[in-house]
Amino acid sequence: MPLDDDVNQALFHLHFGFNAPLWGKAIRLQVSRLRPIEDLAVQVIAADRAIKAGTASEDQLALSHELDAAREENPDFDCEFQVHIHPTASAEAAFLVIAMRGLLQSAERMVKQLAPLGKEATIKNAVDTFKRTQPHVTLFRDVLIHNDEYSTGEGRCKNKAIAPNQGMGVVQDDVGRILVTWGGHAMPLLQAADEALALRRTLNQEYWGKLTA
Repeated sequence: MPLDDDVNQALFHLHFGFNAPLWGKAIRLQVSRLRPIEDLAVQVIAADRAIKAGTASEDQLALSHELDAAREENPDFDCEFQVHIHPTASAEAAFLVIAMRGLLQSAERMVKQLAPLGKEATIKNAVDTFKRTQPHVTLFRDVLIHNDEYSTGEGRCKNKAIAPNQGMGVVQDDVGRILVTWGGHAMPLLQAADEALALRRTLNQEYWGKLTA
């Protein structure tokens, strides 16, 4: 929907610079780089388990043969879908966490700007939903940015750690999903990104009048 004059005035300065649309683009970019890694990992793990159990489908057997051939050609092929040895996955994951926090901060600022007008309800609901379903985005971004402190036992949120000696890392769970972990907490990264993109769609539709994927 088009912006009212008062809403446009309230949000004018948020239309420029590192704003919600830019962070949305950054999230989509990082997802486009990480999704193939996770998808292949999920397929490989499922195929390996099915083959061991004697329940593999033709597609899973074909995938196994393809992987064997790829490994013969390139011994380092497993780097394509295992995040702990992938050459860029950890960096992509770090920037994705930062981008999701940037989007959330932009959305929270929009709520604050619109509250005096009584027009913040839709976006506030979207923000609250994201924070409820993905409560670790802010914490993980803060730990990531201040990792020099956390890695030496400092940091403001160190008391929130369940496992105090666990530093921040990027791993995969037993089905192949990419996780960001810290202090005993874990966040399925691309699930969080999907929900961040849902927040982005709400922002675009409600305040920029754009329907986006």
